[in-house]
Amino acid sequence: MKRILLIRTDRIGDTVLTLPAATALKDALPEIQISFLARNYTEPLVQQCQDVDEVLVYEPQGRHRGWSGHRQLARELREKAFDAALLFLPRLELVLALKWAGIPVRVGSGFRWYSFLLTHTIKEHRKTCQKHEADYNHSLLRPLLGESLPPVKFAFRPFRASSDSEPIYAIIHPGSGQSAPNLSVEQYRVLIEVLLAQTPWNIRLTGSAEEIGLCQQLTSGFPENRVQNLAGQHNLSSLFESIAGSQLLITSSTGPLHLANAINTPTLSFFCPARPHTPKRWGPYHQQAWVVAPDLAGFDWCQQSRCPYGGCLSELSKEAIRQALERRLNGLVNPESAVQEPA
Repeated sequence: MKRILLIRTDRIGDTVLTLPAATALKDALPEIQISFLARNYTEPLVQQCQDVDEVLVYEPQGRHRGWSGHRQLARELREKAFDAALLFLPRLELVLALKWAGIPVRVGSGFRWYSFLLTHTIKEHRKTCQKHEADYNHSLLRPLLGESLPPVKFAFRPFRASSDSEPIYAIIHPGSGQSAPNLSVEQYRVLIEVLLAQTPWNIRLTGSAEEIGLCQQLTSGFPENRVQNLAGQHNLSSLFESIAGSQLLITSSTGPLHLANAINTPTLSFFCPARPHTPKRWGPYHQQAWVVAPDLAGFDWCQQSRCPYGGCLSELSKEAIRQALERRLNGLVNPESAVQEPA
């Protein structure tokens, strides 16, 4: 086996949690060439993975649009002569493209009606959230590496760290794209207050252009020389560089959280404890000790739009949030306590 294709075509965090599969394959089969099919907005991320040799861009709204577009994708893949393909996010059109491309080993979920088009299937219901998403992704390696899989390992090329002349800073990334429950503006402002009072760090607020208004609410009333609204000012590459140089990233269940964990930037994150948002599946892989979640006894499944708590993270008092950040800051004094394996 010489050429392997990995496919993940959704969000930033999902892609981060898939890349350890490339590292596991390269460690086990150092002579293989690994290509990764990703969306254009995650391409800069995948390029930073030291074990991916080639990044291919999937354009479902462009040249790969519709069935004719996926026929085109199949032709492109056929020219690459892949020996195996692993599809980490099941999609009918992508399974068909792999079949049309004539890739002899095709691995993916066994719980889709079209799974018969694959040559090897993994039957794990991810929605049960019995383990971490990175571990679910690793499971797709079994047809190639056997049942005894290596541990999850993140291997990124070095990011540019902050220079000695650059102010020391922490990052708060308050937006979540409404993909999971999040803290309120008032709760995030408590975090800013603690950082200003207990550290000399500047605070950088990051987010998309759509989150400029949210970040303006958070900066209002705080000294401009200490609290900066950088929402809409980063592309993915510059955001990565900023996270790499940060003393601490504070956020909820977001892509930047997984990137920070992957490159060993300390984190503090806030999660709904119920499925499907549970940190057991979506928390920072090596920093689960620094996840904060309310105690929701009796609630196993999130009812985000009909939450009986009016948004479960509202159950976290300002004092609880303050204490969580103070514990995290104390934990940074001892680096060995800042990175821990998930429970």
